[in-house]
Amino acid sequence: MSNVLQKQHEEHETTRHIMDNLEEMFGEQTIQAKTDAIKCLMNCKQKVGTPIKEHMMKIIAYLSEAQANGAEIDAATQLVMVFQTLSKDFDLFQASYNLNRKEMSLTELMKELQAFENIFKGSGFKAEENVTEPGSSVPNPKRKMQKGKNKGNKPAAKTPAPKKSTKTKKRKVDPKKAKCFFCGKK
Repeated sequence: MSNVLQKQHEEHETTRHIMDNLEEMFGEQTIQAKTDAIKCLMNCKQKVGTPIKEHMMKIIAYLSEAQANGAEIDAATQLVMVFQTLSKDFDLFQASYNLNRKEMSLTELMKELQAFENIFKGSGFKAEENVTEPGSSVPNPKRKMQKGKNKGNKPAAKTPAPKKSTKTKKRKVDPKKAKCFFCGKK
């Protein structure tokens, strides 16, 4: 504590009064630091090509800074926040995690993500390559040709439209006049 602060707090009777006074003087700085750390965390996105270890160390530092300044973030929320910052390359890992709902710490998560990164880095897997686009709903006139064994220029055979079934009205049978289905007796 500096000499100026010591002189200012000599008149306080208990350490509790000194702590309260210091909190009043410097309390807003911790709130601002906590807000800045959470803002940096929420705006942080993993860039393509950035190693997961480097990214996770940055995220863990932001979370530690926020918690050191009074933020209370439970483990499940921390994991959700981490998943929000990951690139699309880790979508498969996130889906697997969501299915298994395995509880883990941030360091365990970092190890799992590194293992995932190493597995798919060698195989050349990229999440963008597995995205499919919906086809056009407009029929293509060139596709009307029959395909298969006879690759001639015959137009494809049209399939008849399914017949609409007409419901027949069921007659109510008087139980006294009804016959047995198996033996034919009344």
